[in-house]
Amino acid sequence: MPSELDDLVVLHEGSCHESTDSLVLVGPVNVVHLEDLPIELLLHILSYLDVGDLLSASRATHLLRDVSTAPILHHYRLRHNRTILPPLLWSSSRPSLADLISRHIFLTHTSVVSRRLARSLVSIRLSRRLAARPTAASLVERSVLPKECVPGLCGISIAPGLVSKKMAIEKERIKDGLRGWIASIWRSKVKERAEDVRQWEESRGIGRVWRLRRFWERVSQGEELIMTAR
Repeated sequence: MPSELDDLVVLHEGSCHESTDSLVLVGPVNVVHLEDLPIELLLHILSYLDVGDLLSASRATHLLRDVSTAPILHHYRLRHNRTILPPLLWSSSRPSLADLISRHIFLTHTSVVSRRLARSLVSIRLSRRLAARPTAASLVERSVLPKECVPGLCGISIAPGLVSKKMAIEKERIKDGLRGWIASIWRSKVKERAEDVRQWEESRGIGRVWRLRRFWERVSQGEELIMTAR
């Protein structure tokens, strides 16, 4: 059959040390997609996935979404969990009940009651503190809260977020002014110090510029002496 032999590659391997020949038949490679598998095999594969992985798989294709939401799949998952759960429950690495209680993982009736009691105490403290807090008018008088945030105290009420942004801009403006003022004072001080150092060097006759000036003055005086001698 020539048509079938065209798709086959026959490799003949012979050796003088071997009494038989080996034949390797290589045919056309067929790519099998996941959707080409039978539904039973897909159910068996998806039964090993966790809930998060199963949700991600259901978003891939319509077929995987239908298979992921099938009731028989969750029946397989429950049966698989019943198989692997007993060895984990009787494992030596499983934490004890006292350890779970100390980590606040297992809640007893006493821990639930104590939590409710603690929440009620916190709510009572908050209600008392909220009742004793100062009013908005007193905060405005103490310059803690701007009067623009309190309705009724000012003609125009502004949201607290806008007021805080305005105050932040004003603070940055004041900081920039202080930086400029300090920089101007520093530059003036540096100039004064440099002038004082220059005057002191000239009075003592030291310094690079002063020495060069003295040198050229002596040179000019020497030329004048030469001219007068002539």
